[in-house]
Amino acid sequence: MSKTGNSKHYTIMALVVIVIDVIVIGYSVSLFLTSACQVKAPTSLRLSQWSGYIVASNIHDFSPVVTSVSGSWTVPRVQPSKNDTFSGVWVGIGGYGEETLIQVGTEQEYVDGRSVYYAWYELLPDYLVRISIFHVRPGDIITASISLINERTSTWSITLRDVTLGGRFEKVVVYNSSMLSAEWIIERPKVNDAISTLANFENVTFTNCKATLDGITENLGNFSYAHLVMHNEVETPLVSVSPLIGDGSSFIISYLEPPSPTPTASNDSTIQALTPQHRDTFLQYTSSKHVHSDST
Repeated sequence: MSKTGNSKHYTIMALVVIVIDVIVIGYSVSLFLTSACQVKAPTSLRLSQWSGYIVASNIHDFSPVVTSVSGSWTVPRVQPSKNDTFSGVWVGIGGYGEETLIQVGTEQEYVDGRSVYYAWYELLPDYLVRISIFHVRPGDIITASISLINERTSTWSITLRDVTLGGRFEKVVVYNSSMLSAEWIIERPKVNDAISTLANFENVTFTNCKATLDGITENLGNFSYAHLVMHNEVETPLVSVSPLIGDGSSFIISYLEPPSPTPTASNDSTIQALTPQHRDTFLQYTSSKHVHSDST
């Protein structure tokens, strides 16, 4: 009897340990995914060049665990303007507060009295590389992704598809990324060493926004994220960025008409302190010295 009783006792203990282990494992994964999901309003940052969303292992304490990012959008039609205006739509890894950034997207400009659209990728500190195998147009549906292929060799795959035209670009690169963050962004780039004027793109909807952190692939909203809103030098917002929509994989960025200029003392210290480490890599499309072309 004593042996049987002990056997039952040990069996019960083993079952308890197994159940506890499962609960602990389940809790740790759930904690990683849901602790960052902002039940309250998300962290919101004012930046001079970026607008959109950024995710990280912990938005207040980044770790190098980001191995992929992907998303979709429709190429917006930019409105005519008196001066040259620029906008870039992209997904990327890294670049917030540090020197590495790998990104792929589309550019929408109004320069010298005409609109210009093209696809591109970029690996800081190198300059933007224009993708010339197909020509994007307003209304084209774009899907883009960046994925780590081999961590040991720092090999990445950059992919951009024009679903409307049926065009596809893929490039395998070796790049030493920080892997600290993933982004879905509309940007007003620097042009000839100065922050450009944002083009009136009206609205852009990002959809299917996903990232992989620490081996887990989920929608943007299931990770620790921050909401980024572009402001000018007098802290006026240039865009509005919606809350995450539906399953947390979509959002809308809308252009805001700037108010009439008024004489105001400029104080951009708050904005500049939060500006990502993004160097002057977008230059006018006419300046072939700094914009390379990739037809592969």
